[in-house]
Amino acid sequence: MHEMGIAQNILDIALSAAGKEGASKITRINLVAGELRGIVPLQLTFCFGIVSKDTIAGGAYLNIDEVPVSGHCDSCNSDFSVNEYEYVCPTCGSTKIKLTGGTELSIKDIEIE
Repeated sequence: MHEMGIAQNILDIALSAAGKEGASKITRINLVAGELRGIVPLQLTFCFGIVSKDTIAGGAYLNIDEVPVSGHCDSCNSDFSVNEYEYVCPTCGSTKIKLTGGTELSIKDIEIE
């Protein structure tokens, strides 16, 4: 379960940012997570609850915006959504594509008091 490590990293980043702002409480953390990261939101939320217990982030709401996999075709220059992990351009059938979405993992913002 890689969610525990991710949860700890999120907490570390959030605590550092909150500390720089002199916050006494972290109430919400908004994440952006690409589909290809393989994150199970329920597991990540559970793990975050464990690692954040007894910190200023204890009880904070972890919001996860999932980003679908998307690509760009180098052959016909079209942008498209990747469905069922088929990395083929639906317009021209080319396999010369670049992923443009679905791999991200970042903290969008943190709400503090």
